[in-house]
Amino acid sequence: MHIQLFHIVERSVTVLAMRTKQQWPQSRPTRRARTLTATVLSACMLATSVSACGTSGDGDSTSTLVVGSDLTAPPYSSLKDGKPVGFDPEMATRLAETMGRKVSIKDTRFEQLIPSLKAGQINLIASDLYITKERSATVDYIPYFSTGNSIVVGADDTPITDAMGLCGRKVAVIQGGAIVKSLRSDASAKCTRAGKHEIELREFSKDPEGAQAVVAGQVDALVTDAAICAEISKAFNGKVVVSSHDLLYPVPVGLAVKKGNDTLRKAVVEALDKLKKSGEYAKLLHEYNLRPVDEQRVASILGR
Repeated sequence: MHIQLFHIVERSVTVLAMRTKQQWPQSRPTRRARTLTATVLSACMLATSVSACGTSGDGDSTSTLVVGSDLTAPPYSSLKDGKPVGFDPEMATRLAETMGRKVSIKDTRFEQLIPSLKAGQINLIASDLYITKERSATVDYIPYFSTGNSIVVGADDTPITDAMGLCGRKVAVIQGGAIVKSLRSDASAKCTRAGKHEIELREFSKDPEGAQAVVAGQVDALVTDAAICAEISKAFNGKVVVSSHDLLYPVPVGLAVKKGNDTLRKAVVEALDKLKKSGEYAKLLHEYNLRPVDEQRVASILGR
């Protein structure tokens, strides 16, 4: 579209030059000439603006892919020596390379990921974002692996092995996480039906903060993604341990683009398919002990 606009501007400039030469060969341009000049210049500025938008837009295959990821959640995403590392940065980088684009990983707290996407500050979310019906009203998902939640308690505390063991307990969760709703509605409802107290949730902006609250005795447990729980146990040198055995609320995880951005969504889907065919996708999942997407569960959640 911007190319056509430049052609229009070019023709307008030519006409202006001819008229100026014919009507005002040796005099100062009249108000009419100045008005026409201003109009043409405005069109030029608009054309330039449109062209600039094209080089930074989500659908432009030559632009940098700006990826939002919470770099406080290893092994999915974190900073090492000032550089993004982990499953999501690796996946995002490989997708961008497959798409023929550069990638920029923007450190964004989890609760700000979707608002940043809606505001156009990022193009793609790659940050262990669970697929939920509510979120699907705001973003378009590209499912890319499956995971679930585990329970972390203090090393010397009584193990809590399932959601019912959380009844009446103070439990740390990550702010904005899907687990908040699962524990607040589903699990707490089961607690009250069993004659027990509801789960008391304490939300933190980072999982390590929740783990620190466990160590300090401020909460009884931390519930978060299973892979993150294992990483936290290592990082805290055994002060906290994973006490559950089965995954709580198994869930598919998706990359996400802004709702309606079909151009970028299709490009990411095609790139992901290429990674699957090449074997890189399976290799990356194995490296991080993750599971492939459960398409039936995705369809069930999104009502397809």
